[in-house]
Amino acid sequence: MLSKSEIAAIERRIGYTFSDKQLLEQAFVHSSLAKRKNISDNERMEFFGDAVLEYLSSEYLFDIYTNSDAGQLSAMRSQVVSADALRPVVLKMDILQYLQVANGAGKIKKISRKIEANLYEAILCAIYLDGGIDSARKFVLSTLEQTMVNAGNIFVKDSKTLLQEYCQKNKSSIEYRFVDKSGPDNDPEFKYELLIDGKRVAEGTGQSIKAAEQDAAHKIVVKWRID
Repeated sequence: MLSKSEIAAIERRIGYTFSDKQLLEQAFVHSSLAKRKNISDNERMEFFGDAVLEYLSSEYLFDIYTNSDAGQLSAMRSQVVSADALRPVVLKMDILQYLQVANGAGKIKKISRKIEANLYEAILCAIYLDGGIDSARKFVLSTLEQTMVNAGNIFVKDSKTLLQEYCQKNKSSIEYRFVDKSGPDNDPEFKYELLIDGKRVAEGTGQSIKAAEQDAAHKIVVKWRID
């Protein structure tokens, strides 16, 4: 199991001090070791931590990107909670070495492609159980806020900005034109078409005018590989 010095090192690196050290210890017990020693592993904590992460990232994105519709917010969140996004966070904290596995630390990365993401989720669960939602939120913001901002920029800011810059560079005109509005007032869906040099090139939908325009712009940015 983890020594006192190892626990202290982990706490420094994650920026949180536990009242209940056993929660932190369990977060670092991989199932391979748990089965061998007949102890509890961190898989239940991974499960709960995943839910906490989804909630907190949804909360942040919902509060910041007020003009984004549900589809855009869902796409942003998927990027934030992905294994690819969580892997560099865990590696930067340099805590994977403390994961307790049956075959030794040298083979940790061969166990699963999501090993870092699973550990992050287990730690988040432990923090939530030890300090509550505010402590969990602080941890997520300290480790993933820039990732959430970057995810938001891809779907909200960059598409229209990149397309505008592209059209200016190529001396092309750009216009977003209203097509339709459907649904009740409390849950509308706007449809806008995108015209470049007077030619319709895409159509976007969203729960606001801005969101529909962003959706149309994003489709062309992706299709034309504008970066």
